[in-house]
Amino acid sequence: MSLKSGLIIITLLSAFFFCSFIIVASLSPLADLGSAANTFNSFGMWAAIGSILAFYIPPLTLYIFGVDSMRFVMSVFCGFGLFIHTALFVFIIAIGSIEGIIPDLRGVLGICAAMFITNVVWFFVAYRSSKLDAQKPDIIENSRYNGEPN
Repeated sequence: MSLKSGLIIITLLSAFFFCSFIIVASLSPLADLGSAANTFNSFGMWAAIGSILAFYIPPLTLYIFGVDSMRFVMSVFCGFGLFIHTALFVFIIAIGSIEGIIPDLRGVLGICAAMFITNVVWFFVAYRSSKLDAQKPDIIENSRYNGEPN
């Protein structure tokens, strides 16, 4: 798999988990904790999903069409995402402990953990050593030259 296709897939997976988090959180007891909380299928829930997609789609689209520097812009967003996911996880654990609703928040915590893991993997996919990929043909060529088997 090429760097570009791997980055596109992991970015779409990250967007999917972030949108899923909003939906699952709106179905959880967290939606009942305040007047500003999003309830399922409310305008606020859809606005939150739209906002998330507004941060994912433009840089990813530009990257798909060949603006490779968008990878660095997406890195900044991914770093913010890691901070957000960590803070959300800690906040949800704290609220769940105070309210005594941790068992009801397992789905939200699971998606939050999946978001964090996906964003960490995103960095590995985005910045895996292209030097190793470029050296593979040279290694094969040199092994043929030296009489070594492939």
